[in-house]
Amino acid sequence: MRTISIRLDDRTDALFRLSCERLGLSQTDALKAAIEHLAERQRPTPAELAAQLGLIGSFRSGHSDRAVEHSREVKQRLRAKLASDGAGRRA
Repeated sequence: MRTISIRLDDRTDALFRLSCERLGLSQTDALKAAIEHLAERQRPTPAELAAQLGLIGSFRSGHSDRAVEHSREVKQRLRAKLASDGAGRRA
């Protein structure tokens, strides 16, 4: 296990001591928790990780802009289904 020394200005030292007292933590445990918290904040989100790995945008649908066309395509399919259902009932 490694031992480190840090220098704190008076304000930061007072905040640190008060925080340790309020949380009931030793200074060592408080610093470990703070380091773990900082490390968690630096962890990439799943979306960031997928982008870093080149997974986003790596699959092509063959359509230029699926998001814009999606609503139109769904409406067309519903109209076609309604038309075919209605034609079957009339016969």
